[in-house]
Amino acid sequence: MTAQVLFHQLTQPLSELYDSNEAKSIAYLVLETRYGLTRTQVLMDTPVTHPVTDLESILERLKNQEPVQYVLGEGDFYGRTFKVAPGVLIPRPETEELVHWTLQELKSVQTPKLLDIGTGSGCIALTMAAERPDAQVTAFDISEEALTIARENAQRLKVNVAFQQGNALQTGALPDSLFNVILSNPPYVKASESQEMSTHVLEHEPHLALFVEDDDPLIFYRAIAQYAFSHLKSRGFCAVEINQALGAETVEEFKKAGFATVELRQDLPGRDRMIMARL
Repeated sequence: MTAQVLFHQLTQPLSELYDSNEAKSIAYLVLETRYGLTRTQVLMDTPVTHPVTDLESILERLKNQEPVQYVLGEGDFYGRTFKVAPGVLIPRPETEELVHWTLQELKSVQTPKLLDIGTGSGCIALTMAAERPDAQVTAFDISEEALTIARENAQRLKVNVAFQQGNALQTGALPDSLFNVILSNPPYVKASESQEMSTHVLEHEPHLALFVEDDDPLIFYRAIAQYAFSHLKSRGFCAVEINQALGAETVEEFKKAGFATVELRQDLPGRDRMIMARL
């Protein structure tokens, strides 16, 4: 058995579901994460001397279009590896951009106090805590399952974060404290947009963290904006990821809440993807 043989055993069936490049990327990720075979070893067709277990079951799950991160039980975010499971969203590159923007804005702030609303796997809150060890970070989520995973990630990354459970849409559920930064990647996909989503997202990622009703798609942003306006310290700001189709409308929600400056920013592919609202 060689690395190339294993590679082809994965890519051949996956190429029927994904384009060639994505099938190869998935295969490389599986081989390195699960079997310790690097891309170089695959290209050099290195002999595989250790036992290869679970390949068939992994392939079967991938053929059912289960995201590879769930199959492997982990996903990368901002240079770190996070445990992920179907109870939390898979960390995404656009969220990394939101974190990077926030870190840049915080460079001159000493011992910042941060709140992450809808923390999921904890990728935002834990990354902020790891990048800014002087920060006091609170992670908030409605899902106990998500908080369990986030706590495990905090232990794995050896960072200190306070966790709190509650419904962000309920008055008084969020912390009654003042923060330098309030961050959130809340549910923002309209129910009608589900028809445009791929099977591996629609059938496997948690709908609670994804979808909002079409008649009020900005319900979370309205609640977050109103809360943030009264719970930010002087010169504090609120940074959120948004639905690319609702950029102007989301900006308006923050202006209505009273924010003096609301900046809309595009992600690397050029889509309206994040907002920073300042007092």
